Amino acid sequence: MASQTCYRHTGRVTGSSCTRCGRPICPDCMIEAPVGHHCPTCVHEARADMRHVKKVAFARGGAGMAVQGGVVCVVLVAVNVIVFVVGLQDRTIELRFADNALAIAGHGEYYRMLTSAFLHSGLFHIGFNMVLLYVYGSQVEATLGIPRFIALYFAAALGGSACSLWFTPVAAFSLGASGAVFGVFGAFFVIARSKGQDTSQIVGLIVINLLLGAVIPRVDNSAHIGGLITGAAIGALYEWARRRRGVGGVALQVAGVAAIAAVIAVATVVRIENLRAGF
Repeated sequence: MASQTCYRHTGRVTGSSCTRCGRPICPDCMIEAPVGHHCPTCVHEARADMRHVKKVAFARGGAGMAVQGGVVCVVLVAVNVIVFVVGLQDRTIELRFADNALAIAGHGEYYRMLTSAFLHSGLFHIGFNMVLLYVYGSQVEATLGIPRFIALYFAAALGGSACSLWFTPVAAFSLGASGAVFGVFGAFFVIARSKGQDTSQIVGLIVINLLLGAVIPRVDNSAHIGGLITGAAIGALYEWARRRRGVGGVALQVAGVAAIAAVIAVATVVRIENLRAGF
């Protein structure tokens, strides 16, 4: 195998490379990162593109990705908890904001596809979702950055709702952050695989949850699958576009997310129009 030299010190042979862009780097150019080492160029670009967040001590996840105090995940958990507490006082919230095909088809209440992701049916439901969101979401957020993570999370929530519209009974009310959380799982898996990290833990978690969703009554597994597919697709898009450094890569990510959102929108409209035609 031919030797490679540091991209900044061309006279130095090295066997190491930047875990973000793949440039060969020597020990003097290695900058420690949450995952491996980054080169000075990538560190400079990241500092220009992202705001710093305060790091907190936290156990490392199964795939070994970075864990920071994900500000978006903290906000999402807080909003979900607040909505849950308010819902304990007003039991009509679920009826007014949960995902429901008949309400969307009959009254055009498309907002339910998103508001349903902030509703939960009980303590176990919200507790399970919020723990998983923080544990895995914080890692994905730290890896992607805030704007990309927000796009991923809400697209996965909508993808889960769209799938639910197609494959759950039309009169059923579907609620929970599970679709978005499964989207985080999908992105986590893709990112970890692209970095050559162990994915057995996240695969096991996905499989177990899908099996439980298949056997436990009243669990909307279609929303889980829709969110998972959406999150994995966006994660793959991010990883593919990341290798195209510069403005072109960012433009590809924006265009790709917009295309995925368009697919979700078309699938939703087609389903709703089919239901309206049957009224």
